[in-house]
Amino acid sequence: MFMALKKKNLIIYVVAALTSVLTFVFFIIGNEVIEEVKEVKKEKNIYEIAKEEAIKIGRLEPEIKEKIQEIGPDGKVIIPSLTYSDIGGMGDNSNKSFWTNISNSNSFISFDLAFSSYEGEDLVDYLTDYDPDFRNIVYSEIAKRKFSDFEGSKGKKLLLYDIKEQFNSYLLKKELDPIIFGVHYKVLNIVER
Repeated sequence: MFMALKKKNLIIYVVAALTSVLTFVFFIIGNEVIEEVKEVKKEKNIYEIAKEEAIKIGRLEPEIKEKIQEIGPDGKVIIPSLTYSDIGGMGDNSNKSFWTNISNSNSFISFDLAFSSYEGEDLVDYLTDYDPDFRNIVYSEIAKRKFSDFEGSKGKKLLLYDIKEQFNSYLLKKELDPIIFGVHYKVLNIVER
């Protein structure tokens, strides 16, 4: 009987030792084979989410506005030129600045202009050949305005827009190709007396 108990205990000890060894081996192999997956949650910026929603519903203007592409008569996208043709300026062009009195006031305005055209169209020849006519257009646009029309940026931008429209209609009447894309101030001074 004592012997039987020893055999039973021996089997229990062997099984216990064997399960301990197997458990130990399982944890060693398991740590090397099985990698712990860590979930990294992206922090949400509630201000950015609120801003995006406000832009979607039209309460805010986007910081970067979508560029609207203009399509030409040939069906191709018109790309504005990055080069400008000047009227007025320094050096040889110094006599081309615009100086004139503002209607019904003692004040005067002086400025130089730069014109941009669509890519591949060169305005320099036209601005040189028709310089007196273009200068006449600019002076007639200034003569239409009072001093109060030049206060603030809106009136100054409107003058540029009207000059651009008049130049383009002049070029169309002459059946010339270049269309002026933009008119820009290089220098602008308004002296109030």
